Amino acid sequence: MNKPASATRPQSIIRAACAIGLVAASTTVTNAVAPATGKPAASATLPTGNIIVPAGGSMPTASRATATASQATTPIKLGLNGAILLALRQNPQILVQRYGPTLAQNAIEAQRAVYDPQLSAGLSGGNSRGGSSGGYATNNSLNGYFSAQQLFPTGTTVQAGVNSSLNNAETSGESDSTSLSLTVTQALLNGGSIQANLAAIHEAELGRRISDYNLQGVALSVASQVEQAYWNYALAITNIGIVQDALRVAEEQEQQTRELIRVGRTAGSQLPAAVAQVALERESLISAQGNLKIAQLTLLSLISPPHSAFWRHTVILTNLPTPPRDLPAPVSAHVKLALKLSPLINETRLQIQQNDLQVVQTRNGLLPKLDVFITLGKTGYANSFGQAIGNLHGSNYQALAGVTYNYPLFNRAPRAAYNSALLTRDQQEAALANLVQQVQLAVRSDYIATETDREQIAATHATSLAQAEALRSEIGQFRVGATTSLQVAVAQNNLLSAKLAEAQAVVAYLNARSQLYLEEGSLLERHGVASPGSVPLHISGPSWLRRWPDGYFAGPVK
Repeated sequence: MNKPASATRPQSIIRAACAIGLVAASTTVTNAVAPATGKPAASATLPTGNIIVPAGGSMPTASRATATASQATTPIKLGLNGAILLALRQNPQILVQRYGPTLAQNAIEAQRAVYDPQLSAGLSGGNSRGGSSGGYATNNSLNGYFSAQQLFPTGTTVQAGVNSSLNNAETSGESDSTSLSLTVTQALLNGGSIQANLAAIHEAELGRRISDYNLQGVALSVASQVEQAYWNYALAITNIGIVQDALRVAEEQEQQTRELIRVGRTAGSQLPAAVAQVALERESLISAQGNLKIAQLTLLSLISPPHSAFWRHTVILTNLPTPPRDLPAPVSAHVKLALKLSPLINETRLQIQQNDLQVVQTRNGLLPKLDVFITLGKTGYANSFGQAIGNLHGSNYQALAGVTYNYPLFNRAPRAAYNSALLTRDQQEAALANLVQQVQLAVRSDYIATETDREQIAATHATSLAQAEALRSEIGQFRVGATTSLQVAVAQNNLLSAKLAEAQAVVAYLNARSQLYLEEGSLLERHGVASPGSVPLHISGPSWLRRWPDGYFAGPVK
């Protein structure tokens, strides 16, 4: 790790700084979501969980970001929103997580396939030769069948089929038969519950929504990393400017000291302090330049696609940090919004609903297997295949009805599965209660940090003004021989430290605010991006599965 901009200054001086009085246009997104209401600003949506697009404008494409990969001297002009949108499209973490919703959708299709019709067909033929009263006889046969089976969520199975057999024997001649059959089976206990039979599909659909919240959580994390890297890079740029100004002042002070020594107005012993101050500022400038390069690489790595030579780019920031102008919302509003939008809380709620479905399934599995069935059939006989089909309308028929029962002795496996489902649900509910408490703690702590940094901005600004006045006074006294160059150097250090602290306070506030919005789940919307799970939902699912106001089968608010 490179050492800070000034290795000899206190830690509060070493922090990366940001320019004082810089103007930024990007902070208008601050009020995109009102914490008291949680209503999103007009923005593009992410309906499928696979593509994140910007609001009101074109997306900075990957080609724009990588077109200059082979031109190290071509800079990229980048605003904060543009940096976040590029990262949401190209960041490797996002690219990996985008597979989740598609895989979850495939899981839904796999569960729905249980109720797809099943078709089967077969054809077989043979030749046999055996002894008979008149010697040996040859028998030729051809058999074919076709059947269709359909399982319904009610636990009903319907199977229909047709079977034809053609036989040609030397002793009896040709005999053909064609039969039709229809079998209906109904599960009365185990397998007869619609809720239990559809639970696997509902569970897969919940898994699809959970994958959306997973994607949202990763997107929020990446967006927060990009925002903090953006401000830290701006901070490093400003640090360069502040240290360069300090070096210029130190060099001017050295020249003035040499001139005063030349004309005999001060002693030669005053020169070493001025020279040492110049050397110190040059040392600080070298460290600041190294920190600038690292900050730029960090930002570029977050917004660049995999396998790209991101280190060849340079970045020109179009948004720079400014002190806040908006009034803070009460902490209760942020907590309320976090309990509504936090992807971790919403994901845990959906997992509890999945456990509810497991309880429904395993409870039905405790019941014995009791099925009733009925089979109806007709057969036509003739000396040819065509006549056999025509004789199906005859009076002959077959009818069969019955009951089947099955129950494993002790029933231990189903009972263990049911108890495990109950315990897992209770565990998830306890985890949700703990998670709610942790989210409240995080939001309230981040709110305190944000307000502390907001107050530090005004305090450090007042300190900078006072230290600037103190330096002017020391320089004036030094010119008339009333103080030493060492005291001037101390005043220079104090002013530089105050400027760094003032600039760092602005960036510290912006980073703390970004962390607050990350914890409450509104960071993406405040930058004009709508993500999966962030839009309030309405109830549209089965009442037996509704545990929270958003229900289970939920769609966008109309």
